[in-house]
Amino acid sequence: MDAPFYPTLSLPRSAWTNPNLLYFDKIGVIAPHGDERELFDGPTRVLMSHGLVDRVNPEQYAVDEANDAIVVAHLHGIAQTRRPSGPRARIHIGKIGYTSFPTELRDLGFLSEPDPKGWLEGPAWVCDYVMSVLATRIMNHPGLNLSLLTNQPFANRVVAGVPPSRRSAVARRVEALARLLPIGPDAEIDEILRFRRRHEQELKQFRRFVEQLVLRSGEGPDSQMDFERRLRDAERLRADLVDALRDLPSRPSPVDIGLAIAPVAASITEDAYYSAGAAVCGLAVLLYRQSEAYRRRRAISSDKLVYAALAERKIAARRADDLLR
Repeated sequence: MDAPFYPTLSLPRSAWTNPNLLYFDKIGVIAPHGDERELFDGPTRVLMSHGLVDRVNPEQYAVDEANDAIVVAHLHGIAQTRRPSGPRARIHIGKIGYTSFPTELRDLGFLSEPDPKGWLEGPAWVCDYVMSVLATRIMNHPGLNLSLLTNQPFANRVVAGVPPSRRSAVARRVEALARLLPIGPDAEIDEILRFRRRHEQELKQFRRFVEQLVLRSGEGPDSQMDFERRLRDAERLRADLVDALRDLPSRPSPVDIGLAIAPVAASITEDAYYSAGAAVCGLAVLLYRQSEAYRRRRAISSDKLVYAALAERKIAARRADDLLR
């Protein structure tokens, strides 16, 4: 399961990125061709070297000449209600150079000429909207069936060609992962990879749960309230599972079993059958307790939220300061 991230070339801080690394096989960064050292920051390049982040070339998926004019016209219409001043942003020409956007948006005064490294500058709302268009075209490309990732509030805004259900699913999935997988920002990449490999089956169950959760609440006026209620219930269930995992007795070691069997063998050898009976009872109690623990462990392991519970136990935030990053 892959998910393209937008609008920036580099991923956000680890407090946002780590839960998504724990959920998706790979995260795609929408980027043009070029030197990685000039396009991406250090942490993003490290994730690329570990195979957790891939570069997604928008030219392969986001070409839509028929609708380019509609996008430009829509931006021109929005501009009538915008003040000239406002926050500025940049977009790399390599992301949109295969479209008519650079020429037309420069002609309208929305974007500047590219600098020597290929960056265009303009109002933040223009760059944000263009990146939303590219991202949703990639998401809607036939055969890809991708999820979108963003840490920006404009993810919830209307973007041409995206049904309301998919827009709400994007925002809900981001919120669900942030709240159900509160992974510590100091978690090591190798730690995340090991955890994901060790719990492949639990991850599959968790993915099914999250996808059902984000879509089950529908699109009506009360849909967000219904989603919030379901998500709070999921958080409570995860906390219960964490407690249940903590209370499970550990499996008996070969030494423990050997110590339980030894008195039985010794009593029989010495013809002390009363002592042997008592020893057998002790062994039976040990095995019964372990069989009960095994049944409880199987029941917990089959729950779709156990992946989130295991993650909270193993690699959740370990300090109060981690929660503020």
